[in-house]
Amino acid sequence: MENDLKQVETEVKQSEDNKAQIEIETSVPGNVIKQNNKKQGMLVRKKIAEFKEKLTNLIEDSNQVYLTTHKNVDYDAIASLGAIGLICRKLKKSPYIVIDQEEYDNLPYDKAQMFKKLEDKFVIVNLDWFNANKTEKSLLIAVDVNKQFMTPLKNNYNDFDNIVIIDHHDEDSDTIKTKNKLILNDKSEKPIYVVSSCSEIMYWLLKQYKVVVKDVDYYNFLLLGIYLDTNRKRKNTYPSTFECISELIDKKGADENKVNEYLSVDFETDRKIQRLVDETKWITIRYAIGIGNEIYSDEEIAKAADYALKYTCEAAIYAGKDKNGNYLVKARSNRGNVDIGKLMYILNKGGGNRSSAAARPIFIDGDSIEEEHEKLFRNIKEVIYHQKESPRKRYRIIKIKKKVNKEDNE
Repeated sequence: MENDLKQVETEVKQSEDNKAQIEIETSVPGNVIKQNNKKQGMLVRKKIAEFKEKLTNLIEDSNQVYLTTHKNVDYDAIASLGAIGLICRKLKKSPYIVIDQEEYDNLPYDKAQMFKKLEDKFVIVNLDWFNANKTEKSLLIAVDVNKQFMTPLKNNYNDFDNIVIIDHHDEDSDTIKTKNKLILNDKSEKPIYVVSSCSEIMYWLLKQYKVVVKDVDYYNFLLLGIYLDTNRKRKNTYPSTFECISELIDKKGADENKVNEYLSVDFETDRKIQRLVDETKWITIRYAIGIGNEIYSDEEIAKAADYALKYTCEAAIYAGKDKNGNYLVKARSNRGNVDIGKLMYILNKGGGNRSSAAARPIFIDGDSIEEEHEKLFRNIKEVIYHQKESPRKRYRIIKIKKKVNKEDNE
């Protein structure tokens, strides 16, 4: 651990000697990091290297290790579960993956196949099994999630002696209470630690632990998680992201063609998504808002929001009813200029980050579908117009002629 950290620190020091320094500028919101700022990748790896010792101690000191992620699992979540499971096995622990049983029984084929791969190495349990078999000195590791209400564990967090969060979403009042957090996003203490996805974090952690992954599908899953959260490298990407993608493909053998197969959609689903996009209304040129007339899944609404970013807009907010009659609302931002994570929290205590967010399911009482849509549209519009955003910190590259001492940098 000490040697790994020294190596990363050496890389950062060399970068500081030879490259431009970074100055924080409070001005008009913009990209968090310039794409040519190689120092970002080094500092991300340093942050993860620093967290490694704490994570190792917590895993080794526990009797049982439980892994979980958010409900309505996506590719990033499943990939992250697989990676943290491999790290636990490296440390001689056999983890249990806690899932929502109803959701697990109704997984679509592609996600079911991913979980089947995980079942070859890990034990998958539901909440009833956990309640019947939990022991003292148990550890929970939550990946790709930090909100209490979003995991299958409901109110069972006090049953764990320690909890670890590894995530890339914003924290708020609903964040699971723990001091053991590795949350890398654009609202971290130092925004330069932002990453694209939890899968990216997990790749760098696997590398820190020198885990030998014999099954290349685990690398395919990580690449899939990154491509999902970046809309196939079209948004929310950073220098560390491109380094990670390059290593996964060129060094680890991840198959980009196979990953793209996961992200493809059938004709009927594509037409359904396009019908939702066809419902788009504009609030000036900045916001695209669409509310559909069919029953949708989370992923279908998210894909509609991703698709709408191709238009000239700063943010896309789309909604549709789920099978229970509640409205699902997904939001995407083009350049992070609009804090959609905050907007979704205000709308219905949702969350995410500046680039990708969602509200909690919303029940709208109306005498007709048209009235429900009108009410929801009005609610979204009010949140947008009444939300006063504070100036956003961003980074720019500048040349500093005089030597800056260490205290000033800190």
